[in-house]
Amino acid sequence: MMSESGFDSLPYLMRVEGCLSERLGAGGLARSDLVRYEARLSARLARLQDEHDRNRLPMLRLPTRSDDLAALRSLANRFRRDMADVVVLGTGGSSLGARTLCALPGAGGPRLHFLDNIDPDGIETVLARIDPARTGYLVVSKSGSTAETLCQFAIVFDHWRQAATGREAADHFVAITVPDASPLRRAAARLGFPVLDHDPAVGGRFSILSLVGLLPAFIHGVDGRALREGAALVLDETLSAASALDAPPAAGAALLVGLAEGRGRSQSVLMPYIDVLFPFALWFRQLWAESLGKNGKGLTPIAARGAVDQHSQLQLYLDGPADKVVTMIQAAMGGTGRRIGPDWAEADSDLAYLGGRTMGDLMAAEQRATAETLIKRGHPVRVFEIDALSARTLGGLLMHFMLETVFAAELLGVDPFDQPAVEEGKVLAREYLREQARR
Repeated sequence: MMSESGFDSLPYLMRVEGCLSERLGAGGLARSDLVRYEARLSARLARLQDEHDRNRLPMLRLPTRSDDLAALRSLANRFRRDMADVVVLGTGGSSLGARTLCALPGAGGPRLHFLDNIDPDGIETVLARIDPARTGYLVVSKSGSTAETLCQFAIVFDHWRQAATGREAADHFVAITVPDASPLRRAAARLGFPVLDHDPAVGGRFSILSLVGLLPAFIHGVDGRALREGAALVLDETLSAASALDAPPAAGAALLVGLAEGRGRSQSVLMPYIDVLFPFALWFRQLWAESLGKNGKGLTPIAARGAVDQHSQLQLYLDGPADKVVTMIQAAMGGTGRRIGPDWAEADSDLAYLGGRTMGDLMAAEQRATAETLIKRGHPVRVFEIDALSARTLGGLLMHFMLETVFAAELLGVDPFDQPAVEEGKVLAREYLREQARR
């Protein structure tokens, strides 16, 4: 594995020298530490190639899929034309992926609201802001039986029905769920609005490049084809790698698992220095936690935002327990943004370092300084560099982290696609509600 990979064929450059012993010292990994994972990663890569070729893992076919784009665009254009607001109902993977894509700058269109929780005040705040007669609603639940989403839907539908008398539900509501019979699908049939099929073989947290993420993205004015094209670049590079450690997602998995197992670095911080990528960090947090946290194993994900969390978290990262790996996502920001007038430096010598500089200059300096400070204190740092954020770049990052998760699961000996422990709490919550109804 090289100390950096990308840019020639990928929309990012992954720099890992800050995690290796030749730069970091005793706290880092030697290249020989990574090689011991190569056989297991190569076996998983071979299976991944077979799963792709035989379409046994449908998420791998999403990047090159185009047959669904025209219909999604058509539906999105109707919402863009007819609605002032669009409310997306869903939680977990039914919301976080769409939030991530819709954080990109869009091409106008309706305001999007994501209702992913069941806080009554949060729901009321959104309902007070919208005109139901000019609002569209996407109801997303893979299973069609997610209690939180069904609760949101029942309340929001009643609010719409009372306020938008005489309108057709089919003009305002669309559901996304698996083809099986479910409460959500039955409700849609009863109330007369369409249902789009969620592929049962694509897990919610891996569904971001499916209609679950792309329909809201198209409504927001984000280029869904470019998102998939960026993902396809990373997938193709991975599947065609001569050896597993030449594939950045596999090399990243070896690095993070190796640091956890060999250096006690079980906390994985993702810290983008780009505001619109903070939802991406939250999406990663679910992906990493639900996919890897099983059978007493797992790496704890932490979402952070540079430079903001240098003032809230960095003290812990630098001087707290030596249990973290920090992955930064950085863009070329030098010279960008508004420039500080020279009169500020002339008025106060303590501001001389800011005079004539742009805001991007300060961000570039802080990105570099934080990475160097962490490394100097013996803490491993991985850096993803991008030229500029675009739909294509984001698609590439999404596919990298999904594949990295699959490879990390292989090294940890867990299934990345299930979540057995979560189901117990869901069952218990429903039983508590039944008990209340019987009183």
